[in-house]
Amino acid sequence: MTDSSTETSRLRGLMLVAGREIRVRGLSKANVISLIVTVLIVGVLAALPTILGGGDDENEKVGLAGANAAAMEAQLNAMGGFDITRFGSAGDAEKAVEDGTVDAAVADGRLYSEETVDTGLQTQLDSAWQAATVQTNLSEAGLSDAEIAAALTPQTLETVTLAEGATDPVTSYFTGLVISIMMFMMLMTPVQYIAMGVVEEKSSRIVEILLTSLKPWQLLGGKVIGLGVISLVNLVAMVAAGLGVSAATGVLGDLPPGTASAAISTIGWWLIALVLFGTLAGGVGSLVSRQEESGSVLTPLIMSLTLSYIGAIFTLNAPTSTFAQVLSIVPPFSAITMPTRMAITTVPTWEIVTAIGLLVVAAAGALALGSQLYKRSVLYTGSRLKLTEALRRAA
Repeated sequence: MTDSSTETSRLRGLMLVAGREIRVRGLSKANVISLIVTVLIVGVLAALPTILGGGDDENEKVGLAGANAAAMEAQLNAMGGFDITRFGSAGDAEKAVEDGTVDAAVADGRLYSEETVDTGLQTQLDSAWQAATVQTNLSEAGLSDAEIAAALTPQTLETVTLAEGATDPVTSYFTGLVISIMMFMMLMTPVQYIAMGVVEEKSSRIVEILLTSLKPWQLLGGKVIGLGVISLVNLVAMVAAGLGVSAATGVLGDLPPGTASAAISTIGWWLIALVLFGTLAGGVGSLVSRQEESGSVLTPLIMSLTLSYIGAIFTLNAPTSTFAQVLSIVPPFSAITMPTRMAITTVPTWEIVTAIGLLVVAAAGALALGSQLYKRSVLYTGSRLKLTEALRRAA
């Protein structure tokens, strides 16, 4: 057999295992239902601002009468969101309010309404009335329209932001929070499934049959790839649902400018982290032969993921602190902390490059350790193997 055909055969075996994981796990009823529910939740959360402000898009019906009616109409038209009706007298405007033709009316310095006026509407009407009164007084004083416009158009403050790349802190905070939660969930789920799958194959002795035609690295690698593809599909579906609903409801434009690049880079961080945690999960999962014991060997990995998530939450509140800088560089914590930090503040390039380099090295080390543990322990049955015992066993 030639080298090329041997390589093709190895890859085919790897892809066969990955395909099996996708069919068994990805197309399972539990995963499909979970994905649908999660996508619906993400869609509802994305539409929540529009749902809570459901009636805000409807124009307020306002009636105007009196000497300042024309000037006030101009002010309200500039604000937008009003359907304005002019009346010949204050009595007509008051009657229109009683009939329900308009929601409120302003005439000769009085605000008419059937019930208490909404605070926001009253503030807008007060502001428009005051501006209209000033405009009328200036016109009566002999000023031209151009002079009145100049007097009523004050120069706005110029905003100078000293921090580079600063964005709205509230929106940035929630963007980072979403990224940290997504990273945590999209790593925790495949890590548990990988370990559970290894233990299941050991306890049922299926692995002994599979190893007659496949190599250990093909079994472990295919499992990591297959479950990684499932998690990636789930992640893309959730992101697409969130962005799609946000675009449909008009909320997308309120997101920080760097949201797209942060989301794309998060996928890269997630892939590296999946190799790190996924291969270790397969390795430590092979140390036990029963599902009841899998929790004990997974505890260090789950604790690492949990601490990484907690560190990311701390970073949201102090992204430039020394602790946040260290946590976002040192693996495995950097897998979640760095993309979270990148979403809320400008991170120096050297820190990002260093974090990526160290995480890649850690992933390579985890790949080597996990594959050795799997190869030396997957055929062992009985009580739980200690880590040192597994590494001393013959491959």
